[in-house]
Amino acid sequence: MSNATIIQTKNDIFIGSDTATSAQINGVLYRIDTKAVKLYQVDNRVIFCSGELNFCYSVMEQYKQLITRDIEQLREIILDSYSGQVIEILVCEHDGIQTVVTQLSSYNDFIPVIYSNIPLGGTNVLTAGIKTNEAYEVACIHIFQGQTVKETYTRVFDNIAYEGIGGILSVFRINKEGVQNYLTHHIKEPHNLKMLDVNVLSNFFTKHLIVGERIYGKVFMGTNLSLEDEDGVLKFQGSKGEIFDRNGRVVMKLGLVNENPDVFGMWSFNDITRVKVDDREGFVIDRATTDLSKYPDGWKKLMWADPSDGTLYTHDLVAKNIKIVNNIGDVILDSENNYLDIGDFKDIVMDNKLTTMEKMQIITELYKIEAGYLRMLEQAEKYKRSQRDDVFDINSQFFSKSSSTIDLYSTTPLTNAYFSLLNYMSQYIDIVGQTPLNINVNSPKTEQTSEIPDRAEFILKFKNYYDEEKNLRNKIEDAQFYSGLNMGQYYNNVVIGEYGFIALRSDGKYRSVLNATNGLALQKWENNKWVNKVYASIGNSSYEDGTLIAEDLVAKRLRIETKRGDVLLDADALNFDFTVIDSIILDDVIMSPEKITLANQYKSITKQYVTLNEQINYYVTTIYNDRDSSYYGLDDARSGLQAAGSDLTSTYNALTSYMNPVFADMNKTTHIIDDLHSTRYQFHLVWENFYKAYEGARAKLADFLEKSSLQLGRNYNNTVIDAENGIVVTRGNMMNRTTLNATEGIKIEKNVGTAGSPLWEKRFYVDLEGNLFADELSTRRLRILDAKLGDAIIFDWLDGITINGQNKEQIRLNANEGIAIEVDGDPRFWIHTDGTLRAKRLIISEDDVDPVKLSDGSYISQLTVSSVRTLENSNKQDYVWVKDQFIKFISGNGTSIDEEKMALYLNNPTGSLNGIPTIKMGLGSNTLNDNEVGYIIKDNDAFKLDYKATNGNLRRLWFNRDGLDGVILESIGDTLKLKSDTKIMLEVDSNNYIEITPRGIKIIGTRIDLN
Repeated sequence: MSNATIIQTKNDIFIGSDTATSAQINGVLYRIDTKAVKLYQVDNRVIFCSGELNFCYSVMEQYKQLITRDIEQLREIILDSYSGQVIEILVCEHDGIQTVVTQLSSYNDFIPVIYSNIPLGGTNVLTAGIKTNEAYEVACIHIFQGQTVKETYTRVFDNIAYEGIGGILSVFRINKEGVQNYLTHHIKEPHNLKMLDVNVLSNFFTKHLIVGERIYGKVFMGTNLSLEDEDGVLKFQGSKGEIFDRNGRVVMKLGLVNENPDVFGMWSFNDITRVKVDDREGFVIDRATTDLSKYPDGWKKLMWADPSDGTLYTHDLVAKNIKIVNNIGDVILDSENNYLDIGDFKDIVMDNKLTTMEKMQIITELYKIEAGYLRMLEQAEKYKRSQRDDVFDINSQFFSKSSSTIDLYSTTPLTNAYFSLLNYMSQYIDIVGQTPLNINVNSPKTEQTSEIPDRAEFILKFKNYYDEEKNLRNKIEDAQFYSGLNMGQYYNNVVIGEYGFIALRSDGKYRSVLNATNGLALQKWENNKWVNKVYASIGNSSYEDGTLIAEDLVAKRLRIETKRGDVLLDADALNFDFTVIDSIILDDVIMSPEKITLANQYKSITKQYVTLNEQINYYVTTIYNDRDSSYYGLDDARSGLQAAGSDLTSTYNALTSYMNPVFADMNKTTHIIDDLHSTRYQFHLVWENFYKAYEGARAKLADFLEKSSLQLGRNYNNTVIDAENGIVVTRGNMMNRTTLNATEGIKIEKNVGTAGSPLWEKRFYVDLEGNLFADELSTRRLRILDAKLGDAIIFDWLDGITINGQNKEQIRLNANEGIAIEVDGDPRFWIHTDGTLRAKRLIISEDDVDPVKLSDGSYISQLTVSSVRTLENSNKQDYVWVKDQFIKFISGNGTSIDEEKMALYLNNPTGSLNGIPTIKMGLGSNTLNDNEVGYIIKDNDAFKLDYKATNGNLRRLWFNRDGLDGVILESIGDTLKLKSDTKIMLEVDSNNYIEITPRGIKIIGTRIDLN
């Protein structure tokens, strides 16, 4: 088994593998050679097939001989002859829209696992065979570091090279253009490789065979025979014989030379040539080649004889005096006499002359050519454009399209060859007209013998026409195939075209879509567009590509697998095969290949464990808590599920601890008794315990799901939902029940009988017409409708009473809002619960005096209030609040969280009437310390401007009333800077000053002291 590393994007696949062959003897891996074939190019696919080479070679040989090849046929070939052989297959191809990788492995009965739908810009890394983890890690590291694909592959295989991996690395690239050889690299292998040689075989034979210098006897019985001297080894295993040279390399096979199917004969080979004589292929001479794209097994046939009829085939044949005759003895080729049969026109042009009779034959042929030419043009015109290229309006409710303008081919080459032939023949026969063809058979030119100056040109004119006719016919067939199933044409509201498969229901309400862009979708026409109801997500930001999304899903048996084919959820059972474990531990020894099998089993159940454990935690917490109430059955189910989850985790941890020493070195043989200090029974038991815990947890999860959800027709806590009665909820004492269905409407009934013989009377009833009947009515919200069925009066427990007028008037009365009157959303009158009064119009009157209306712009000559706010509406805004001895400028909506931006007030800390005028500006960053707040104050001492910085340091400018310090400009704790772009002067009188200008500093004084 070798390694295959795949780098997959939406448009390209790179797959690389090596050519090493290895064998294991006495638990030690040895390198045999580097001539194995692991990658095969078949059609537009590249297939990695590795494992037991003879079985792999047989599978691929049978597959290549099929006329029609697909994945299912490859799987059938494997299953027909599979009996436990090691084999791993990956098929890489481009389906015309995207890349697809299909994996066939024995662990899941070779059921295809498909990797596709890679998003644009995304990269998928896959590894198969051996050393998969190491290859995957190296590949990911180099890709994400920005290394090229070639650098990545060379680093991967240079890193993982050992006895089982090495030789030549071949990398293929598969995309829409086909398959290309991308990279060939000699893998850098370790210097201490263990090679399979004569000494190793001799040591093996010494331990397992009878070795003697001379053995005499009349009868030899046994399964193996090995004869050895200094020149090599002859080895027989039953009917299979092999001859090794003195270097330990196999140079000849005898007897049963291949299996599956069995092939008997003799094969002799070296690094360059291979000669085979067997009962399957007859006689074959092969030559080694590095062109694995054309010759996947690395051998190119040079000469071979068909065993069925003896026909001899050869490439690169050099022979003297060769003569070829047909089945009646006519000479086809005579190399000595330079003779070659050129076909139908050989006899006509052999003598470089055209006689009258020969011209009549040609005229007949030309008329046949004309008829075929016209039919070809007619057929070409029919298939020249494909309905597959028609442009569809996929967003319309019904199908709409415009015809294609794309020509799939041109008839010009055929037309040119046709008229070129007629023009050439017009020198020998009288062609009166070419369209339609009209030849004068009685013309003197036709009746006379003509010389042919160049026989080759004569034949070439006909050959060119026939070649173009054949070429156009092939293109027409390609066009028919391209159109396929009448692409783009309607069949009973079904269309297959560039958008894929669309089936539309005749009423235009539903359709099914199947394509490689959206996947599978069932859509409904809603709000003038198609809306997905069931679909496979592609390009959705919330779900991974390929996720199936359905509004409702009913499944009798649900099985969920990961994109690698691992079982995530199986409604029947854990996907686990104990026979594999039993066969591995039968001899108390775990070999390296067996560890890989165990590791795959462990990875599979780990993924299922993680998923099930997450589901259990999710349901016992989120799902259980996301409800208004519970009941004892659900509580018991939750407790059981929690216990099962704990048991599941415990058994999984026990299994992990037990298996860690086994997986510590995947290349080392582990003895259950000596290395693990355990027994086969204990080994089997840790796996079986986890299996039982897993199945028990699944059962408990199913029980919890049943207890936490309603099922039609089943009673859950006296609630029954079915198709006949709708929803029926009965109280536990059987005294009351509520029914909701489309037959009777809604009703609440009271049992006036007994629990055993109930007699139900309606106490609350809503019929299908909307009429409400109730013995007593208590409601949180009551609506009274007007004649137009609009809301006239609404009684609501929260919103209170709402009265709607006929011209968008509305009056609201409730304990939260107070009293409000609006017209078309415009507030007119409002009394808040805190006593605040607002009115759009205010009319003031006294008793026995006509009311006086204050119009817009009017004022009240004298108004005394305890508090005034200038709020316009309830939305957040800037407003002014006047109260007591302050005027505040505030942002907010009149609540306690409003923000004071500016205030004017009389600060009177002593309580006297001599208030100090103060202006406060700024919201500040610290309520306690007034940081970032400025004050303008006029008190008995000075006119003051104070400001606290963010750090609490004070800046101030004081104009003192008296004293020596007339003006004080001070910065406490921070720098004081005087700045001007022209001049700064510090002056006491005209004779003493300091002047600072951009030109410099000037100090003038009657006396200057520098200390």
